Amino acid sequence: MTFATAGLERNHHGVGGLPSLAKLAAPVFWFLVAMPVLVGKAGLLEIIFPVGALTVGALLVTRDPARFAAFTWWLWFLTPEVRRLVDYQAGWSVISPVMVTPFAVGAMTWFVIAQYLPMLRYRAYFGFVPVMLGIFYAYFNGITQAGVAAATFALLNWLVPVTLGLYVALHWPLYPQMRDAVLRAFVLGLTLVGGYGLIQYFIMPAWDARWLINVGMTNQGMPLPMQVRVFSTLNSSGPLAFLLVTGLAVLPAARGILVPIAGALALGSMLLSLVRAAWLAGLFSFAWLLLTMPGRHRLRLVAVGVGLVLCSLPLLSVPMVNQAIASRFDTLNSMENDRSYQERQEFYGRFLIQALTEVRGAGLGTIDTATKLTNEDGQLGAMAFFDSGILRVPYELGWPGTLGYVAGIIALTVGMLRRGGAPPDPFARCAETAALTILGCMIFEHTLVKVTGVGFWFFLGMAMAAKNHGLAGLQQTAPPPVNPTHQFQGDERWMEA
Repeated sequence: MTFATAGLERNHHGVGGLPSLAKLAAPVFWFLVAMPVLVGKAGLLEIIFPVGALTVGALLVTRDPARFAAFTWWLWFLTPEVRRLVDYQAGWSVISPVMVTPFAVGAMTWFVIAQYLPMLRYRAYFGFVPVMLGIFYAYFNGITQAGVAAATFALLNWLVPVTLGLYVALHWPLYPQMRDAVLRAFVLGLTLVGGYGLIQYFIMPAWDARWLINVGMTNQGMPLPMQVRVFSTLNSSGPLAFLLVTGLAVLPAARGILVPIAGALALGSMLLSLVRAAWLAGLFSFAWLLLTMPGRHRLRLVAVGVGLVLCSLPLLSVPMVNQAIASRFDTLNSMENDRSYQERQEFYGRFLIQALTEVRGAGLGTIDTATKLTNEDGQLGAMAFFDSGILRVPYELGWPGTLGYVAGIIALTVGMLRRGGAPPDPFARCAETAALTILGCMIFEHTLVKVTGVGFWFFLGMAMAAKNHGLAGLQQTAPPPVNPTHQFQGDERWMEA
């Protein structure tokens, strides 16, 4: 891995003005993904998709970290939809290799991080140590209780988001490139995901309807136009809504004609997901940005907020849309009559003592979709649905794992919020807001794993990178050397901030 400026220029521009292999890798991959779908041979993607994604990831993870970060986000955006197209054209499969792809690509960061383990001794990064130790404790515990396959799949769910965050934090010399690549991915991603969500609501594509029927998720509504809770290209409305909230939180740092379109489409799909927790999270994000954004950016934020509300008015003018959103919103004023709230309250009352007294912990692989790997028929286990993230952590990790996991998160969050003299950075404030919003949603479900977890850990890492990059700039440092380890060891002033 190199941070040399000359090397980066070669990677971006190639030789003789031709596009580099790193620049072409992701577009070529998505072209190869689209072709089998268009000719009705999507079943081939069970091999092409994971193998192609791993090839692109291997090419980018060391050569072009910024494009690698953007590519991983595209995988999180689109993989569930690719799986549904495969199932629609090739037949339903309970366990799909396509769905493991984002985790496998994200796990490539482990090999990079392994080269820079000494960096974890610095205070800026040390919080990652107890977090990972807590997860590994639960992993080895889970092997004894759920088996290697289930525990390993759960490990990917827990650990890949953490290491993606550490990966971008360690690449702070490349912060400007990383920021720009991620913003481009989110502007285009929100446009696509948000726009497809509206198509799904009003038209309901056959492959999405077939998938809803196969999985039997009755809480997503009916697989019919205007009778479904929008889940767009993701697996369900919950992950979609939290992903859109994350995207809307970072969108104010973006520029371009597509930004207001992306925001309007994302807001529309978020409303139609009917996830009340995400609506509240969106209000928190807006309020936190108003408090923390640099002065002149607050007026722009208010203008963007007003613009998004105005753009949503045509959608709300559709009678069935207005009725669905209004009836869902009304439940916030009468929670005692809301079935979802009652079930969650009953779950807390029934499971609170058990979760907090699980000293050893149930271990990874005993909860969520990993339970498919513990059953011969590939069906979800009895503990597959766990409504509370706050209770799931002590139940699954046990006391030893929870102590490290929670202590590390607290240390990293406090470090993220400590300005340390870093110059104002709108994107850094947006990244902080996204991370805090997802963390606060733990009271509703476990938002620190899978795609929602990537939202927390990735943007926590981006906020850390922004801070270190800003402090390094204040010190008027020279261009980054080939080996960042030498630079870290030579000047610890901002690493200790």
